[in-house]
Amino acid sequence: MKKSVLVVLVIVVVVAVVVSLVVRPRITTEAPYTVKIGYLNIVASLPLFVAEDMGFLKEEGVEFKSLPIGTSNQLVDGLIAKNLDCFIEASAVPVLAVELQSPGKLKVFSVSEITPQAPFDALLVKTESPIKGLADLAGKKVGVFPGSTATRLLKKHLSDKGVDVSETTFIPIPAQNMLAALVGGSIDALHAYEPTTAIALTKGGVRQLYGSVYAEMLSPNPQGVAAVNMVFLREHPKTAKKVIRALERGMAFMKENDAETRKILVSRMKLSEDAAKRCIFLYMLPHSEIRSEILQKYADMLTELQELGGRVEVQNVLYRP
Repeated sequence: MKKSVLVVLVIVVVVAVVVSLVVRPRITTEAPYTVKIGYLNIVASLPLFVAEDMGFLKEEGVEFKSLPIGTSNQLVDGLIAKNLDCFIEASAVPVLAVELQSPGKLKVFSVSEITPQAPFDALLVKTESPIKGLADLAGKKVGVFPGSTATRLLKKHLSDKGVDVSETTFIPIPAQNMLAALVGGSIDALHAYEPTTAIALTKGGVRQLYGSVYAEMLSPNPQGVAAVNMVFLREHPKTAKKVIRALERGMAFMKENDAETRKILVSRMKLSEDAAKRCIFLYMLPHSEIRSEILQKYADMLTELQELGGRVEVQNVLYRP
């Protein structure tokens, strides 16, 4: 009898130990980590500025440093070198190029939605310019954003519109020098992004020749992307989700609270209130709304223009938690 009782007790203890091992809560906390968020000091970085100013990152419990970076290529390089964990917006070209050359290094969690209703670029000329339409750009000097992508896309659009660009000169100009070049006459026309367009039209002496080249080529145009480092995603998955959620809250806030967003724009970009009122935002789509077929179409266009060395399967680069 005593032996049977002992056996029962042993069984009970063994079962209790097994149950405790199976049902005990798993450790879900992550070690504290300061997230390094890269950004360009441009209007396209507004989702980050909003997330900072409205406290969305703090509400998510994210410790972070926001780091201004000079170019899209430097943002991508920083991500690959693990000097940055994510960035809010950069050209899609270097991101897709990395996926082509070294797959699996990063994931895209947001893309721009440049549309005819929310154009982010425009062709500008001086008010008194004799240039009246796209055809008049044949043989002229056109200022463009630095880098080969802007030139190749504009050339393609003009050619598709029947403009002879064989003698048109495309001159790369840093954003801070663009208006001076146009007003000073060293170029005949300017392909500008915001806030350059808003500043120019506010100051006067400049008129818009043509609306968004990019929106007409592809709408919504996903040429701006936000990306996250795969190492960060693997080692700090919960923190990464919080960061992305906070930034996506910033994207949603921009669409729902236009007046408050423009106040943040004035503060962060040092624009006049009049220029901020004119400025057209670069709206970004959250990861759940990214249409892979649109991004694939844009990537294929870049391959056709030899901006990419081969075809990228964009499904592989998209963030899908």
